[in-house]
Amino acid sequence: MILSVQQVKYEFLAYIKEFDETFSNWCVGISDSPKQTLFERHGVRDDADPWLYKQLLTHRAARTVYDYFVEHLKTAGIQPAASSNDFDCVYLFKMATHTRQ
Repeated sequence: MILSVQQVKYEFLAYIKEFDETFSNWCVGISDSPKQTLFERHGVRDDADPWLYKQLLTHRAARTVYDYFVEHLKTAGIQPAASSNDFDCVYLFKMATHTRQ
């Protein structure tokens, strides 16, 4: 389901509040294949770690969510690749000793 910027912000904030309210313990990124990115690139454990992703309508909307969490709330951020202008999914995971940025 494709969501609005405000819906994704709300869902991410509710998720963070549920698991750990310290924003600096979380990492946000943009991807076209968020599950693969979470599990393969970042080493997130599917069944043990808190993670979430949402699809937005455009890359610009995804970038707005990313910028809000990284610049305003000070989460860690994975800088989107230069070729990511078509990517419309934003993902979130709680950092742990076994995860990679």
